Amino acid sequence: MRPRLRPRGDPGYAAADAPHRFAARRRRTRRGTRHRGGPVVSGALAPGVHELVLAHAREASDRANPGAVATDDPALAAELVAEGRPVRPVEAEALAEGPLAAVLLTGEELSFAGEGAEALVDAVAGALPPEGLLVATARNRVFAEAAGLPLGGVRGYAASDLDRLLGHRGFAIDLLCAPGAAGRLRASLVEHALPDAAPLDVERDRSPGLLDAAPGLLAVARAPRDAADREERFFATLPRKVVAAAVLCRADDGRLLCVYDRFKGHWTIPGGVVDPDESPRDGAEREAWEETGVRVAAGPALGLFAGSWPDRLVIVYDAVPVGGGAPTTGAAHHHEVGEAAWLDLPEALERLAPGPAFQVRRCLAEPGGTWPQPGA
Repeated sequence: MRPRLRPRGDPGYAAADAPHRFAARRRRTRRGTRHRGGPVVSGALAPGVHELVLAHAREASDRANPGAVATDDPALAAELVAEGRPVRPVEAEALAEGPLAAVLLTGEELSFAGEGAEALVDAVAGALPPEGLLVATARNRVFAEAAGLPLGGVRGYAASDLDRLLGHRGFAIDLLCAPGAAGRLRASLVEHALPDAAPLDVERDRSPGLLDAAPGLLAVARAPRDAADREERFFATLPRKVVAAAVLCRADDGRLLCVYDRFKGHWTIPGGVVDPDESPRDGAEREAWEETGVRVAAGPALGLFAGSWPDRLVIVYDAVPVGGGAPTTGAAHHHEVGEAAWLDLPEALERLAPGPAFQVRRCLAEPGGTWPQPGA
């Protein structure tokens, strides 16, 4: 007979009842929603995952002499309690009771939380000490879509989504893998069938090429050491956008400075990618010198152009030549520039590729505007 669950204030709460309490909660909240072959199989962690999570939880608890662990997994709770470690359920009240050594979200809580996953990770971050442990499993959205498996109304994640969700809140990910992916692949090649579950193979299952090859994902992460650490990890999750700068440089007689790009095989205006720690205006002046041998002074921005491949912004500056001098075939970029020349504007617009020609026309007609780059 299952013992009666004690009230939260009873001293014997954790030691006697935690596994039963957690199992009951898991049955209520997860019944009928499991998928086969992921980190969680038939209500329990897949082969090898249980042992890995338990080892990480023990290590984190030992560092806190011993620290409390929050989990809703009855098997994990039973083993931790048997070892004399404090265990709490994963709920707002328990997370707010005081510092935890580790939080184990191994029941796909981040998937079942849906749009509340961010708030859940925030709550976990607030309950953990610096470098405290978070282990989480989640549904693999990419696998589900490829295999035609319904997610059942829960939130799925690509590996990059899970990495971003945790990193955005300052967690450093020590392990991100698709448990059983390598084993499933081996079975499909040897036995020509996919098993319901395959054992964890950490080194192979964490390979980038296998992160989409299993129904679930597993992340082992550490809370930030301090505010500066969290800020650094947050910025590392932000999108990367290429910034390029170019010059619309005209001589006193109206001619336009143009270059023939050997790599792209067309005429364009001088410009290129802005270097790290370089301002866009300085980058535009540098590129003009490197590509044409002409020193220019960049003035106000004439146009901002957004391209999608690669994801980039191109800033085109008004510019004038400084100190005279005829264009040369690439002062520093001989391998990229086949020719540099001052061209009359009508001739330049005929020679320029459609993209640069669009930029020149827009900058001259509506200086200071912002446009999507056609065809890019």
